[in-house]
Amino acid sequence: CAAVAVATLLVGGAGLSYKLRCSSDPPPVEAEQAVALCNWSGTHRTKAFQMFSPETETELEKLVIWADRWRYKIRPLGSALSPNGLALDSRGALSMAQMDGILKIDPMQQTITVRAGTRVSEILEALAKHGLTLDNFSSITEQQIAGWTQTSAHGTGARIPPVDEMITEMKLVTPGKGTLVLKASDTDPTLFRWARVGLGCLGIVSELTLKCRPKYTLHEKTYCTTEAELRKSHAHLLQTYRHVRYMWIPYTDTVVVVVSDIAKPGAQAKLAVPEKDRLKPLQDLLRSLDTKCGDLEGQNFAQLREKLLLLDPLCPLHVARVNRAEAEFWKLSAGERIADSTEILGFECGGSQWVLENCFPCGTISKPTLEDLDYLSELKQRIESERIAAPSPIEQRWTSRSTSPMSPAYSTNSEDIFSWVGVIMYITDESRASAIKLKFREYASEHVALTFKHKGSFHWAKIDLDFHRGRTGLQELRSNMRQRFDVDAFLKLRKELDPNNILGNRLIDEALK
Repeated sequence: CAAVAVATLLVGGAGLSYKLRCSSDPPPVEAEQAVALCNWSGTHRTKAFQMFSPETETELEKLVIWADRWRYKIRPLGSALSPNGLALDSRGALSMAQMDGILKIDPMQQTITVRAGTRVSEILEALAKHGLTLDNFSSITEQQIAGWTQTSAHGTGARIPPVDEMITEMKLVTPGKGTLVLKASDTDPTLFRWARVGLGCLGIVSELTLKCRPKYTLHEKTYCTTEAELRKSHAHLLQTYRHVRYMWIPYTDTVVVVVSDIAKPGAQAKLAVPEKDRLKPLQDLLRSLDTKCGDLEGQNFAQLREKLLLLDPLCPLHVARVNRAEAEFWKLSAGERIADSTEILGFECGGSQWVLENCFPCGTISKPTLEDLDYLSELKQRIESERIAAPSPIEQRWTSRSTSPMSPAYSTNSEDIFSWVGVIMYITDESRASAIKLKFREYASEHVALTFKHKGSFHWAKIDLDFHRGRTGLQELRSNMRQRFDVDAFLKLRKELDPNNILGNRLIDEALK
């Protein structure tokens, strides 16, 4: 009889016991021990007790059976890009990085079949060789495809749904029911729709088939306006352009509007002024505040903004001053460009940052309610009245509905549209990281209150229990979840597909109680 060793891991003061059985039943995949994990934005870290990295579907299936038998946690882990560390769990991880690659591209049917660990950027590159692309994608494309779709990520466009709607077929390896092949064309696609946005806890996605479209060129226009003027044209913009996003600049009346549509043959772009002229407001402010800032030539917009914020990131007056300089930069950036969609839809997100993004209904494509603009108006008022050091921008985007029940944009009405609003606070330096986190928590609490007021929910990759502290905060979050989602139906599926909860983590378990 083999010996049994018991190790105890202390996480946040709570003892978590793991029984390590050195027996005749070793894991089918060798595990790395005590693996340090950190998300892309540097806001969440943990040390996974063990991490498995299967390379084949057979290895994955055997590992799931073994882990379920011994009740070992194997939380699926993609690229760890989620700002909230959604994939992290100290009790154990399952990396899908080795299960990547393009399996099939069908130019006639306009589909692509990939393994779960394939990055979105790799998919776009492979599709381009066949004159194809994805219908939409996020500003960052380094996500693994399974994690990207499991959280119902999104791009922007009031006629374009979140990315989970691109899935036409998927393979799901579950502890409770083995490997399932689920299709949109199934006689009853109910489970397929639940599994598309399963948050990694209904099963481990091993393979996906996605609907594609022919490559296209976009004609993008950027200009600045005011809220009052925007209210006159907002519905028209959503109804006319394929892609629409706004960048609201706190402590100013400036709204940056970025719209794009498929370029017409022979179209010519009206270029913005040269970048060196556009950067002058930021350079001038930095030189006036820091006489030792040195040579600023060659530094881009994001670098200059970071240097400015670094001077006093928690002072509302200073941040407001930086925001005003940024507003001048964007006014000088008014112009157009014509390029492939992969170039237009990706954009600079800035450095390490705290993020909280919500999603709420705002009418239909034929009749927008303008609740999305009301939301931003009220949020900006709260920022100014509470003197929050809120940097620019507050990003606002739109999608149409999703038919996946756990998508924040889920709806049974095909005409419904949803607004997604993200607030940020840059982590300018490690010495002030803790203070910045505390200030962002105050900022996030205003965003949370408005989200609940507008019957919204949060992006699954950005919801954070730290912004719902205390018994009341967590209760309000859970109440919100039950108003927005059929939580009981989801929990019932979790019990059937993952009866021993080897795939979930604290964030999901607590939010969906």
